[in-house]
Amino acid sequence: MFYQQAMEPAELLNTLAVNSECFFVIKAQLPNKAYHVAVYKYDKEYFLLLDPRLFQQIIKTKAEVHGDEDEVLPYIEEALEDNLYQLVAEDYVKLDLHTLTHLAKKNTVSIRFYEFY
Repeated sequence: MFYQQAMEPAELLNTLAVNSECFFVIKAQLPNKAYHVAVYKYDKEYFLLLDPRLFQQIIKTKAEVHGDEDEVLPYIEEALEDNLYQLVAEDYVKLDLHTLTHLAKKNTVSIRFYEFY
């Protein structure tokens, strides 16, 4: 089962500290470019997922608050199995979230956070 919610960048920073497994998608329209990333956190590792199939699936679950983890986790696993990811240091994730916290005041930032249980 998963629980999904919308978050602000500062909220996500606090949430990441207490979750060992989660997934989040950030979409932002910045002045010079569109920012769209999907990150899976497992223990202390962060995986930047680069699989377009995952983004298509997330659009389907956008309206759900609760759902079956089989709607999301298999797509994450496929991205990992197909090597469609990059390992990202936790400090870079935090840096992006701090930056987005400041940019959210002037730009549209959307974060969908998925917690699995």
